[in-house]
Amino acid sequence: MPVNVAIVGPQGSGKTTLFNALTAGRGADGVGMVDVPDERLTRLSAAVKPAKTTPAQVRVEDSPPGSRAQRVAFARQADVLVKVARCFGPDPDPAVELEEFALDLVLADLASVEKRIEVVAKEARAGKKDAVAEAEILTAAKEHLDAGKQLRTLALDADRRQTLQGIFPVTLKPYVYVANAAEELLPSGGEPAAKVKKLAEAEGAPVMNLSARLEAELAELDPSEQAEMRAGYGIDESGLGRIARAVWEAGGLITYFTAGEPEVRAWPCERDAPAPVAASKIHTDFEKHFIRAEVTSVDELVAAGSMDALRAAGKLRVEGREYRVQDGDVVFFRIGR
Repeated sequence: MPVNVAIVGPQGSGKTTLFNALTAGRGADGVGMVDVPDERLTRLSAAVKPAKTTPAQVRVEDSPPGSRAQRVAFARQADVLVKVARCFGPDPDPAVELEEFALDLVLADLASVEKRIEVVAKEARAGKKDAVAEAEILTAAKEHLDAGKQLRTLALDADRRQTLQGIFPVTLKPYVYVANAAEELLPSGGEPAAKVKKLAEAEGAPVMNLSARLEAELAELDPSEQAEMRAGYGIDESGLGRIARAVWEAGGLITYFTAGEPEVRAWPCERDAPAPVAASKIHTDFEKHFIRAEVTSVDELVAAGSMDALRAAGKLRVEGREYRVQDGDVVFFRIGR
């Protein structure tokens, strides 16, 4: 399954321009599938020479115009939010605009928490198990939201955080800040981008500077021309590449690979996922029928040329159900019936 990314932010921040840049103009009705660039996949494909090479994908969706409720409902569907800040044009004040937008999300979560508190109070009076514990968590969440703070900054352990997922809180979503700067201010983005960076650092969120308009123009050029033009602005990587890495970081994701003659493929997966869970990204039945995983690295497989060659040389690590798949692993899953 692709990673779902929603592009959100204040009006006039350049969300649609960024969407068009990321999808290279191939999106339709505000939705586009984007291949994630990864040099490791390129190296594997060159070594293994498969019939097919499949990169990891991101499903990018542009926030539609509409009411606050519609914008919030849109954001709730995403795995990761890309928050675009206006750092160009007359009198940019990105920190204030972003805080106003964040307040909309806080108010939406506050309404959801208050509704759930009413339900849980009735359940507690009826003697429902765990209702009292949930009420305590919801009360803490309400106090935090009442103070104008996002739920992701509320100190909760994993179990308590999971309890809040029942209300589909949008302020618990991981997110990435994009300071959409004027081209002439690249690569630093100038003072407006510095304000976005300060805000992101305070919230522990990834942040980057780019010009969505420039990225949209670059998307129409061939790779060599893109590289030359980026170099002129002091940029060494595409906006897509930088955003993808930030989305992986914010969303707690890694990429592992499968490699054989039929196909070399990159698979997004939650960080520290046990091997059976990682296998389920290929097919849901694989988790249930998992036997073992044969694991190597990209470098070792590139040197050997195939998983079969490594297997014959006894260089594949054999891992069981407790193994945590790592970023960059190349894995062959043994599955029973």
